[in-house]
Amino acid sequence: MESKFNKLKPHQNILYTTFDYDSIMIYSNDAFSKDGKSNTIEAKNGQKLLPAFDMNSLSKSDIVRVKKMYKC
Repeated sequence: MESKFNKLKPHQNILYTTFDYDSIMIYSNDAFSKDGKSNTIEAKNGQKLLPAFDMNSLSKSDIVRVKKMYKC
């Protein structure tokens, strides 16, 4: 199966903060599943990954990253 993602090398992957399970950029557990219910990805810490449209706002980490990326 062809991958839908390009894997970055460690020096290319600049997150500016530690990994954030609450980021709006994280796919939900059932993202890309054929039936819309089966898990295709699971967090290592067991946390349920929510779709971005279920988020109320950007996470603190999202805000820090945007500010750093856009130098504001």
